[in-house]
Amino acid sequence: MILLPRLPGPIADRMLEHMLGQDELSWSGFSPEVLPEGVRYAATGGSTASASLLRAIRQDMLDLASGFGFGAPDLKNDHAAFDAALAGLLADREEFASGEGLRDDVWCFMAVILAPDIVHWRFGKSRERYLGGVRNAFQRLWMRAKVLDRGSGREDRWALLDHLSEDALVQITERPSIGADPVLARELAEGWVRSSERIGKNRMEPVMRLATLRLRIRNEIQSLSDLPRDRLAGLIDEFFEKASPPAKAENGHPMRQPTSSANSAEEELDPSGEPSKIRKSSWAIWRAR
Repeated sequence: MILLPRLPGPIADRMLEHMLGQDELSWSGFSPEVLPEGVRYAATGGSTASASLLRAIRQDMLDLASGFGFGAPDLKNDHAAFDAALAGLLADREEFASGEGLRDDVWCFMAVILAPDIVHWRFGKSRERYLGGVRNAFQRLWMRAKVLDRGSGREDRWALLDHLSEDALVQITERPSIGADPVLARELAEGWVRSSERIGKNRMEPVMRLATLRLRIRNEIQSLSDLPRDRLAGLIDEFFEKASPPAKAENGHPMRQPTSSANSAEEELDPSGEPSKIRKSSWAIWRAR
């Protein structure tokens, strides 16, 4: 097992005060042979990452970023496509496949020491993108790839990263009750793709938020990831359909919606027939989960 460098948050905060204190990034470059004071490794459990390995990781990231506008002011930056591509690259690297990839201080090192120039190009001086956590510029991408991976044997392995909007990705990976469950996260993402093909991507943001809320409520009373895959997919499709705006007839009037079945998700969640009350109270209870 390869042990990656770690940068504690308080030390990173002090470094960022200097690095982000001017209009431009104040950074002298990356020197893997002599890492800054404060960088540490786990005491046991493997061998520490070599300077050549750290340099190779950075070079792979630079090579990828340069294809999306990094370092070339005359080229149009394609940040969304870069995020999708980098997510796959990071998830493919075996160094992050161990418990090291789960540590905030490892990703803090990546963003503050190894590649702050890429973070600055992508997010400017936003401090949360350098510090460890779900908003870290690189950690968030690795998390997305880990839960939305369709499998190494598939040609469209990382397709969900390309298809989903930024709002949908945030809804899935930054909600602990969903992002920590790869089965549930992946099936919700697949449902988003199917729904977007039906109603259009530009209408998906409010639909996704309501469908996600329904899923989180239901998951509190039933372990959805334990359902057979086809049944889970059907239930998620139902959540999206109920959250979607009414279909329009050719004359512009709303079409009559099909009657819900006796065992529909809404009836199971709200047998009293008062879905609006459930919805209002649910936002307060589940919005931070």
